[in-house]
Amino acid sequence: MDINKQLTDLERVELTKKAYDELKLGEQIVVNDHLIGTVVEAIYAQDGMRAFVIANQTEVTILYKGSYGISKGNPTTWRDEWLRTNLPILVALLVNERRVPSQLKSAAQVLNKTLKKHPYVHFYLYGHSLGSINAQYALANCHHPQQIAGAYLYEGTNIWLLLDQKQRKIVNKLRPKINNYVDIYDPVTLGITASHHMVGKLCYVDSEPMPPIKQHMWGGYQFDKEGKLKLREVDAAFLEESMSERKLLKRSNDLAKTIETMGQKYQVKELVTKKRLALQHRLPDHESWNKLTEIFDKIGYLKDRDN
Repeated sequence: MDINKQLTDLERVELTKKAYDELKLGEQIVVNDHLIGTVVEAIYAQDGMRAFVIANQTEVTILYKGSYGISKGNPTTWRDEWLRTNLPILVALLVNERRVPSQLKSAAQVLNKTLKKHPYVHFYLYGHSLGSINAQYALANCHHPQQIAGAYLYEGTNIWLLLDQKQRKIVNKLRPKINNYVDIYDPVTLGITASHHMVGKLCYVDSEPMPPIKQHMWGGYQFDKEGKLKLREVDAAFLEESMSERKLLKRSNDLAKTIETMGQKYQVKELVTKKRLALQHRLPDHESWNKLTEIFDKIGYLKDRDN
């Protein structure tokens, strides 16, 4: 049995977290007693896309890195991960247009080039946040779906609306192999749905509200003593959140236009303040929301610098 198939839910989360480390070529990647393989590629694309390719004799594991953003960001990562990727994706979803940032395309190129290099082994993909988004798009453009043995994606925006019919057909073929984990209290998981209009199978995490940064970093995930993640069936809370987000995506052209004018700081601050107050009412945590406000201040600063 493949090593990746032997991992528990908890071990898969621990493996996904390693994408945030600076893994080195030749480094052996171990999760508990499981030797996943050796790092054979550490990819840093020109557009900021990061991925690590880990291989053993029978399988290849690709870890797509999420955004540094909140705690470890610098002017370059803020520009590449937020201004040029995360925010354009949000705008595209809000206006219902297929605008695909460069990082997503780079992620697809990495997958297909690696599939070509290793034609006779099983592939496993992991990603969190932006890493999940990149992995979703890579899978939607996969040239050899038969080689994909599994994908484990965490807390990423649903990019279904960005996919064309050909890409959706590929995703539908791969759906049984893609596990898409969603915590409804994580504000990053925009566009969640209980329907087939998402990349992969919905894995609805049994979570509770907490500070948003902690929530996004798997804070609400609960595991039993065997390392199995606690999930729940789709319920009224999920359907309510899903309906609310669909309304947002259908009625938010003005919001999208505001985000696109990031250089006008007073508009951004007004937008952030309104959103922050609304979320604060549901998830009160002043310190965390103040930190998020600082993030958007940085975005405005970096936009000026990038110009």
